[in-house]
Amino acid sequence: MGVIFASLGLGEAVYRFVFRDFDGATDRLPIEMLFGLALAWMTTKLARKIYLYRMEIHARINFIRHRSYKIRQAAEAIKPAPYPSNHQAIRVIREEVERIETTLTEIAPH
Repeated sequence: MGVIFASLGLGEAVYRFVFRDFDGATDRLPIEMLFGLALAWMTTKLARKIYLYRMEIHARINFIRHRSYKIRQAAEAIKPAPYPSNHQAIRVIREEVERIETTLTEIAPH
């Protein structure tokens, strides 16, 4: 319905702009139909681009979330050794994974 009303309004506006002597012309229906088809085509293309972009972003976020989960599981599987450098490395990995997960949750709540 929105496309029909928009095409009628747009067709009439263009017709008035192109033909200054509008005077209630009856042959404007083909022009309005053409604008309706063009508007529907452009709207469909725009909606498709937005949908594909959102799906791509969602896939990227899920990919990062999955990798973050794998890193967290690997870091938790490492047995603490008596070396302080290992403890620090494990702590850094855990903190970074936590930051990634926090950021992902802010972007797209799971």
